[in-house]
Amino acid sequence: MPELSIQPDTTIHYVIDDFSWPWETPETVLCVPGLAECNEVWAPWVPYLARAARILRMDQRGMGASSAMPEDYPWSLDGLADDVAALIGKEAPKGAHLIGAKIAGPVVVRTATRHPALVKSLVLVGMPIKGPSEPGWSALLEAEGVRGWAAAPMDARLAGMSTAAKEWWADMMARTPVSTLRGFLPFLERIDVGDDLEKIACPTLVISSDSPRRPIDATRAWQEKIPGSTLAVVPGDGHHAAATQAVECAVLAAGFIGGLIDVPSA
Repeated sequence: MPELSIQPDTTIHYVIDDFSWPWETPETVLCVPGLAECNEVWAPWVPYLARAARILRMDQRGMGASSAMPEDYPWSLDGLADDVAALIGKEAPKGAHLIGAKIAGPVVVRTATRHPALVKSLVLVGMPIKGPSEPGWSALLEAEGVRGWAAAPMDARLAGMSTAAKEWWADMMARTPVSTLRGFLPFLERIDVGDDLEKIACPTLVISSDSPRRPIDATRAWQEKIPGSTLAVVPGDGHHAAATQAVECAVLAAGFIGGLIDVPSA
């Protein structure tokens, strides 16, 4: 599996899905998953996105198969954005279309404002502009372990999905090293891209459900600050629309990105 080495001693794991003809040079879409998730969560999206582009699916640092982070790692949004930019620089130096789900939304937004030459468009799915304040999460992590922490809010996160889906999701998130989460959870409430929104210069699609955690009126209020952006509302009241409405979101994203590029003909 391809990996990107970032100093000091950090490896970013990613997957490439490329179904283009050998003589084609397709554009690249980079999918960035949320907290304690890995590249596997994008699998249902690939058949739709791959019709027009080459897909990169990354594991953010400390998550999935990427290097675990120590408890005292100094997390920052700039640092996470620089990881994304480094991967684009390696695999798509002319730029990529970025898709970010949940807390990865602020990461790709910061990438777009910090490294604008590398970002051709943004698709933001179920994104908060500020990280949540969850003072009980660290205590839950210590009491119940990573899987218990992941499973506790699953009904709200994946509302409408099957028990099997929620169990798979909890198992997948449980693979996140506890040291990563011990450092990342206190960092969550420091995430804020409110000042970045008006600086976004690339085409942007915001996709969201109308959930108790992320009411659509609140999403619309910040979406309208992004110049020329579009808001698409999908059904359901789970706040992880990239999962609960994966096909609907993938179709919307593929149509949006496809409209920005020249799709090669056979």
